[in-house]
Amino acid sequence: MMGDIYILDANLRTVGLVDAYKSCIWASRYKAVGDCELYCPATEELLTMLSVGRYLERADDEMVCEIKKIELDTSAEDGNYLIVTGYDTKGYLDQRVVWATMACTGNAEDFVRSMVNNSLVSPEADERAMTRPDGGLLVVLGDGANLPEVMTEQVSYKNVGEKVRDYCKRFGWGYRFVLIERELGFELYKGTDRTDSVIFSDAYENLSSTKYVKDATHLGNVALTAGEGEGTERARSVSGSAAGADRYEIYVDAKDISKTITYDDLLELYPLRESGGQGYISGTVYMCDLLDVQVIDAAQLADLEQKYPSGQVVVISGVTYYRIPDAAVADLPNSDPDGSDSVVLRDIIYNVYLLSRGYDKLAEYGEKISFEGKVEPDSTFVYKTDYFLGDLVTVENSFGISASARIVEVIEVSDDDGYRIEPKFEYIETEV
Repeated sequence: MMGDIYILDANLRTVGLVDAYKSCIWASRYKAVGDCELYCPATEELLTMLSVGRYLERADDEMVCEIKKIELDTSAEDGNYLIVTGYDTKGYLDQRVVWATMACTGNAEDFVRSMVNNSLVSPEADERAMTRPDGGLLVVLGDGANLPEVMTEQVSYKNVGEKVRDYCKRFGWGYRFVLIERELGFELYKGTDRTDSVIFSDAYENLSSTKYVKDATHLGNVALTAGEGEGTERARSVSGSAAGADRYEIYVDAKDISKTITYDDLLELYPLRESGGQGYISGTVYMCDLLDVQVIDAAQLADLEQKYPSGQVVVISGVTYYRIPDAAVADLPNSDPDGSDSVVLRDIIYNVYLLSRGYDKLAEYGEKISFEGKVEPDSTFVYKTDYFLGDLVTVENSFGISASARIVEVIEVSDDDGYRIEPKFEYIETEV
């Protein structure tokens, strides 16, 4: 059963609760913005407490929703009711863009946290910080999850929320805002694999209905990515491979990925020797004693081996790199550049950015398989006890289709018909 709904003011202080409502729909999402809808009798007290800009939270759930819409329905026959609509505070990420160019050649979680920090928590321009009316920070960085994934990526002027969702889709992550006293802490996380212990099936009578969809109407497996430049001079790369009738090409415009970054940004990516890195200046060229280039696909590796035969393949924390000795990384304006000076990345770096963008876009295409189901609330497994949002579980239907699937959405409904749960499963692996 769903618990009481608490009302918080704009400074995240509790000002009241709703303990009697006609219905409540609470939709939590793993890698997207959740929402809620509260339908309750209209009283003067609730009309005073429930207002746009305040928040709704539950003691038994981590999602906090900002109230965005209030409707008052009056009827002599049915009575007076409030319909309150709120949206997950994760939506705050969608209010910011990456204000300048940011680049990553290492841990993906660290990069995402830096992107959020620079855009909402501690930006260069104070007015971009997400703050409460009383002046305190509204959004902060929560605990890190020590996620191991790495990437080579450059981002300029993109919506922060969209980019976070892109990375969550790519790596199987979820993201959330966790209420820490009167601050919302941004966190990335990954659900637990419970496929061996949590099985939803008609046979176990814990799944009342299922919907299985296999959709191949939106395919793409080869991406032509075009970077900066004009006409035939545009930098280009090809991600993916296929031939004949099985080849589905897409075009990716990546003009926002620039070869030109600041010297400070270059040093952050490839620190100098005296700072514990591999970088050094030779004339007007920035060099690295050893440069590890992330291997994106076989064609790129073959090209690297041909151009840099002295290199070797290395695997670091499960990620494959091509390690090149004494590699030129960027061209400098002079032999003693300042931090804000512009430097131009060499193709060996820039091409990885283009390849990554192509594969990132391809992830939106391909055969889509979804498996939805309605779970019996009083059956074998209890939500938030035996399984949680983001976990991997096993789902089976009466036709023998079995899937390892991630719980990407859970809709909880409490109304006159009782309490029920409607999870949405994202296909991971299917057996027929």
